[in-house]
Amino acid sequence: MKNIPTDLLRTFVTIKDLGGFTSAGELLGRSQPAISLQIKKLEALLETQIFLRGASLDLTEDGEYLYQAARQMLEINDRTVARLKGENISGRVRLGIPNDFELAFLPKALRSLARIYPNIMVEVDCDISKVIYQRFQKHHYDICLVMEPEREKEDRDDRDYRTDPLTWVVNQSHLAESDIVPLVTYPQGCVYRSMLEGCMAKGKRPYRIAYTSPSLLGIMSAVEEGLGLTAMAASVVPHHLTKLSEAEGLPELGSVSTGLYYREEELSVASRHVLDFLRAGLANLAPHPILGEH
Repeated sequence: MKNIPTDLLRTFVTIKDLGGFTSAGELLGRSQPAISLQIKKLEALLETQIFLRGASLDLTEDGEYLYQAARQMLEINDRTVARLKGENISGRVRLGIPNDFELAFLPKALRSLARIYPNIMVEVDCDISKVIYQRFQKHHYDICLVMEPEREKEDRDDRDYRTDPLTWVVNQSHLAESDIVPLVTYPQGCVYRSMLEGCMAKGKRPYRIAYTSPSLLGIMSAVEEGLGLTAMAASVVPHHLTKLSEAEGLPELGSVSTGLYYREEELSVASRHVLDFLRAGLANLAPHPILGEH
């Protein structure tokens, strides 16, 4: 009988959960070539192919079976090690995050975290970035994610931020054409709104604020009903809405930086684990194509 090394199974499951070899490597502390080599070893050991070849990370039929079995095997392994070595990591972690990113990657990241560290409790608070950062400065959060205009010089750890183009978002089937562009925005203080209004003024394009809401649900509902256009980081735009390029006659919006803030010296063991999963989730965000791009 063959024995399957748990490190190979953990790599396989992490790739599937995080949606990428690079993200899995960052979380597991291995390079992408090392991660790829582990998958090749696993396939050679089992004499089967577990990932469909191509750009996607879809699993073969054997891969799907192995994924379910591997999760169960790892859960038993982790519970056993934690029980015998007394390493049952627990704690409360306070997290502040912008509204858009709550749906974009947070549930998936926290689901993966909960499977490995079920006793870590994460309290999540969502708002616009300006408010989140103000609360972080007052020590309301252990970790926060903040969206800002792109910096000319970035001195943070590469794992702690990502840069995204800001893109126009619309429901084309509902929006009526108008000489004055109707905008759907968050309240004053939101980085989206300030960049939107600045670009419209610079481009001398007439506009009006058609709808304002502090919640992502309110913004998306207004756009879905055709009340106006909004702007979002390209990586968090819901797939049922349309991105427009500047070729549609709209001004270029620039880019935003979305980054993690924390106080290194104050991070608990639980907070460090949460930070690792947030870094992996942030790195794994991938925007879908913009209308007009090829």
